[in-house]
Amino acid sequence: MDTKLLELSDKLKDLRAEKSDYENKVKKVNEEIENVTTEMIDLMTTEELTSFNRNGTTFSLVTMEYPAAEPSRKSELWQAMKENGFEDLFTINSQTLTATVKELIAENEGVLPTWLDGLIKIAEKNNIRVMKTKKNN
Repeated sequence: MDTKLLELSDKLKDLRAEKSDYENKVKKVNEEIENVTTEMIDLMTTEELTSFNRNGTTFSLVTMEYPAAEPSRKSELWQAMKENGFEDLFTINSQTLTATVKELIAENEGVLPTWLDGLIKIAEKNNIRVMKTKKNN
């Protein structure tokens, strides 16, 4: 067997092991981020803060909305969406659905249109947005 092939097989094995190590580290860091975020949300809520600056970074409390089809009524949702001019969404992914529902709510004075009542559920999740503070010139 070609020695180059053997060398490459060893390298591939090592790279996959290294990748696995990094993925485990990322998983642990993500868990820690989630824990710190939850604690910050609790403290910001208690102190009635929507944002604050620290060391050139702005931390803002934001609520993310995640609309999803009611599982038992998906076919009804798709039919209602088609009947209301959204037939082009039927390779619909969650980001497209989220953006479309947000737009429909904004166009309907901040309320989910009645034709979507019971077909869409909206889960909300609080989060912390972290941005560098803009410098005033």
